[in-house]
Amino acid sequence: MRVNGLYGHVRSNDLRSVLLFSGFVVAFHVMAILALVIPLAMLDPDHAPLYSWTGYLVRWVPILTALGAVLFGVQMIWHTRVVRRRTEFHFVDNTDEPRLCGIVEPLVIASGLPPPYVGVIESPALNAFACGIRRKDAVLVFTRGLIEGLDDDELAAVAAHEIVHIANGDIRLIAATNVCLDTLKLLQHRRDPRLAKRVWEGLSLPLLVMALPLLVVLVLVVCFLRRLAVDGSHVTRRLIASAREFIADAEAVRLTQNPGALVSALRRIEGRSVLAGLAAGQDAMMIDGAHSGPLATHPTIADRIAAIVAVTGSMALIAPARRDTRPSGVQAGGSPAADPGPWQRPRPWAAVTRDAAARVEPIEGFNRLGLTPEMTLGALAALAVFGWLHRADLDRPAALAAALDPGPLRAVFAAAGKGMECQLRGIGSLVKLGPTPADCDEEAMSELLASHRGRGGVFGQMAETITQQAERGAVPGRGVGSFSNAAPANIKLAEMRSARCFQTSGYKVGDRGLHSITEQPDADATISLPRWLAHSDAVARRVAEVEPVQRDSALLDYLKTRKSHGEVIHRFFGIPGLTVARTHYDTPAHHGAVTALRERLADPRFTSGLSPLERAELDLLAADPLDFVSCTARRGLGARL
Repeated sequence: MRVNGLYGHVRSNDLRSVLLFSGFVVAFHVMAILALVIPLAMLDPDHAPLYSWTGYLVRWVPILTALGAVLFGVQMIWHTRVVRRRTEFHFVDNTDEPRLCGIVEPLVIASGLPPPYVGVIESPALNAFACGIRRKDAVLVFTRGLIEGLDDDELAAVAAHEIVHIANGDIRLIAATNVCLDTLKLLQHRRDPRLAKRVWEGLSLPLLVMALPLLVVLVLVVCFLRRLAVDGSHVTRRLIASAREFIADAEAVRLTQNPGALVSALRRIEGRSVLAGLAAGQDAMMIDGAHSGPLATHPTIADRIAAIVAVTGSMALIAPARRDTRPSGVQAGGSPAADPGPWQRPRPWAAVTRDAAARVEPIEGFNRLGLTPEMTLGALAALAVFGWLHRADLDRPAALAAALDPGPLRAVFAAAGKGMECQLRGIGSLVKLGPTPADCDEEAMSELLASHRGRGGVFGQMAETITQQAERGAVPGRGVGSFSNAAPANIKLAEMRSARCFQTSGYKVGDRGLHSITEQPDADATISLPRWLAHSDAVARRVAEVEPVQRDSALLDYLKTRKSHGEVIHRFFGIPGLTVARTHYDTPAHHGAVTALRERLADPRFTSGLSPLERAELDLLAADPLDFVSCTARRGLGARL
């Protein structure tokens, strides 16, 4: 920085700070693009940055700008409350801290500012900051370690530094930079602390490269650009905050006319400014930041002292006797001002070094490519898998380029977008916000993949499979915006009529152990073939025993019993159990129940109250009661038992 006197530090960077602040706007939109690139490719391809930059600029940039502005404004309003919660400072006055307030008051009067609030953090760290949005609401905050560790002139120099931040509007600018970074954090990818999730992140890339190599490339590019945007935003804040620190130092010297006190205060603060529990970057508003590297918010103490010495010369190095009104117990109690060791002795400004132990570089969990260690290994594995799969094409660039054809990726995004759209429309129809979607079935999914039919590869096979399933009705649409293996009523009815069977909930034969038909369970056994058959006999006899007005209900109970027994007998006893049951049903009681059923089916008053599925099941039972089996059993039995 070219300096022409103290005042050159004050105004040399105002315009550059405003221009640099626009970098946050750019970073916000870059992060928004990276967060929305895949969702918009699925849900709004006509306005997705992956396909149409013009469409994205016209539709989404204004919307995101407005949302970002609202979020920014809300966070700015709550900024002081957020800072107080993070640092846990409490307000004080002349009664609580007479020495501190007595030092601050004349400096505030000299600067022409309205009296700010004063706060104290009960921490041994040596630090201070000013916060707020407006001058009349500003707060000067000092740590207990700083109050007790500096003499009056040193404390006045630090207070003057923070008062200058208020006078120059730096508190509003630094608050805005912190709010912008907090907003960007909402769009950042966070490393999942669960080991299983991190391992899956690494394994997903080599698995994905086998079907969609271009999607792996897209993921890696997004991760890299996200890292660039985050680093760029931190660099922007550092450039803004660093310049403001030089300015505040220069103005503090002008206000106190005591550069030596500020140099001495900075030397004491160096390496002792870390506030426990304060996250990286939140120290940008303080007189000294505790982090280095990409997250650093301040120039080094050495650079700041060098700038002061450059414009004040020997005045900064002369250490005349200074005012110290601290209690004698504090001065002699082992505080930094008590000169307990050689660290306090006057040192030339060029010898000042940064305490590396205090300047901790936070570990974010992401490398310079924006990848976690697991994703880095996954990316290397994906590269190896891609090379092995296409080893025959390594000398043919055109063939390798064909493997990165964007067509399959677009088909996947379209299919996923269609599924999400159907889900949303289905939910809307359930809550009466719209009609039931009529285009969310297997035919719609088949049409999305139609261009890949017969082309081989993963998507060619997928297109063929979905087409075949659609022709068989094996992947039915729910009609409310999703797909399910559970067939709707019309498909169930068609299978019942063609296969001559009744529908049940899904089950697997022997899923809880397959029992022998000769097994004689005890009286408390849950699974009992004799007891189930005896129960069906009782239900069949009831049809003949009840009054005529109750006969229809008894017939429906008989249907339900035959269905439930047919399912559980097949499930637990298999085909041998169905054979025993078929012989058992060939008795007068069951013949009588079926005869009554046939008579009632001829009466329109009985059949008019039945659903299509119930009527079909009753027809099957009446037509062939000894071959009344579930569709699950029929698929394994063939035409008849």
